[in-house]
Amino acid sequence: MSGEEAKIREELCRIGRKLYERHLTSGAGGSISARTTKNEVLIKPSGFSLADMAPEHVVKLNLKGEVLEGKYPPSSDAPWHLMIYEKRPEVNAIVHAHPPICGGFACAGISLDIPTFTEVIIQIGHIPLMDYATPTTMDYAKIVAESLKGANALLMKNHGAITLGVNLEQAFQRMELLEDFARMILIAKILGGPIPLPPEETYKLRSLESEKWRMKIVEELYK
Repeated sequence: MSGEEAKIREELCRIGRKLYERHLTSGAGGSISARTTKNEVLIKPSGFSLADMAPEHVVKLNLKGEVLEGKYPPSSDAPWHLMIYEKRPEVNAIVHAHPPICGGFACAGISLDIPTFTEVIIQIGHIPLMDYATPTTMDYAKIVAESLKGANALLMKNHGAITLGVNLEQAFQRMELLEDFARMILIAKILGGPIPLPPEETYKLRSLESEKWRMKIVEELYK
């Protein structure tokens, strides 16, 4: 095992514990993965709590879904993790969790794609709401990957949320921010409803140049 791979295994466990400690998932729920090379991925094993996962529990797969290393079966979410990596070569990490407030919006079928908070517009962007499909099926995997074609976060009806990143820290921060945003929207609804920013301002914040600038800063911060 290379030193870089050992580092990524440790990072998977560190981020997994943060997700659990910050109540973004519970039990054996959620999944997390990171790319080690263009065609190889490390992923959480099935049935393990993110709080208890250790580096030796992590499973290594290629993008075809073949297990290259690991004593345990990979997460049942592996098919859509791999499809996202296949379709999005710039993505190096994926976090899937069940944050309770995001989950409330997901169970109510209410979108969080509301351009009202600048931090979310800049750091996450578009937040699609995926229609319900039976989890763990290949059809489900295809719908997830297709829904994330041009987005860095996804809310899944009757399920949870997914965030993507250039690395694990960015994917985690996006999940944490998404849950905070769901709380803000809930409060805004109590106070009369969120007020979206004007379209021209949203466009500016989501502009390609802003994205390139932000990604460059993030890569410098977390490399």
